[in-house]
Amino acid sequence: MQNEISQKIKSIIKSFNNLHGNTCSYIIGSSNNMLDVCRRIERSWSGSFAGWHGRMYFNDFEIPSIQEKFSVEWGNINGMPEGWREREPEEIESEIERIVGNNFSISDFEHKSKEIKNSIENVRDEIIILFSNFQFDERQEKEKQIFNQIEKFTFGKSKSYFINQSLPKTLITRDKEALIQGICLPSWLYYEGIAYEAKSVCESVEKFIKIIHRFIKRLGIKMISKSVKSQNSSDLIKTLHPQIYKKCKDLYKRDSYAEAVEKSFKIVRDRLRQLTDYETGSEAFGKGKLHIKGAAAPNVDKDFNEAVKFLTMAIDRFRNEKSHTSDAKIDNPIRAYEYLRLSSLAMNLLDKTEILNGNEK
Repeated sequence: MQNEISQKIKSIIKSFNNLHGNTCSYIIGSSNNMLDVCRRIERSWSGSFAGWHGRMYFNDFEIPSIQEKFSVEWGNINGMPEGWREREPEEIESEIERIVGNNFSISDFEHKSKEIKNSIENVRDEIIILFSNFQFDERQEKEKQIFNQIEKFTFGKSKSYFINQSLPKTLITRDKEALIQGICLPSWLYYEGIAYEAKSVCESVEKFIKIIHRFIKRLGIKMISKSVKSQNSSDLIKTLHPQIYKKCKDLYKRDSYAEAVEKSFKIVRDRLRQLTDYETGSEAFGKGKLHIKGAAAPNVDKDFNEAVKFLTMAIDRFRNEKSHTSDAKIDNPIRAYEYLRLSSLAMNLLDKTEILNGNEK
């Protein structure tokens, strides 16, 4: 059942990507363009949120010089430099669309963003329904936490959120007429809010899908682990080298996977020391003159022995990596068995050894 649900989720995500993947890329790219244009238009704005001040722009959205700047403090009390005039929201919208180019439409852009948000919210709800009767067991606590993230996931922030971050809490100006009119939301900021909202929606979609894939992957690993554990553990590992099996089987059966793997690595090192007085692969095959018999042909004997040397060196490196942390990153029987099999292979090869004298190669 769990595998069936995972396959359904993959199918749902694939359908979403096929339908909206290109649109998400378009939204993010257009958002960035729109934000650049809004910042450019902001530089031609009065700089004041007080009443009618907030609707004033310089010439054809040009950047005023120092002498031409609008006075937030005085407004029109002492007169304004030439070039300042009030602009309607529709004019700002048209200017943004003109500069972005390629027949860009803010209305169409916002519609597509909302369509994506509604669609991904439906995906989230479908996934929640699929797992409505699913019971996470005690071994799936992490998966349950990830699923809680999925249930509570919100897709982006609203334009109101972004706008409110920029609006002042108080107004400071000597222009009483503008002050009485209260805070004005400048059009450039409104459209900037639209761009930020759309961008945050699509970025959150990417994050959500990554969480879904991580969730499915972890469920898959646990499903395999559970299947393995339902088998007889001794049947799984009884084909290992006798020394590995004898000394590691009890740890493996108790789910002490990290300890079992660490023990198998030590067994290989002990065997190298017994054979050569050296416990590392590099020294055993170098100073210890260890030679493994059994190459497929004389002409590949050197390659064969190099391979075994590097195998023992790899085991040594794995041992160093695992032993220098309290968390050996081995939490399922499949991964533990793979490490045990590595040690078992090394031990089987070391059963056919000889020590070369000085004249042998």
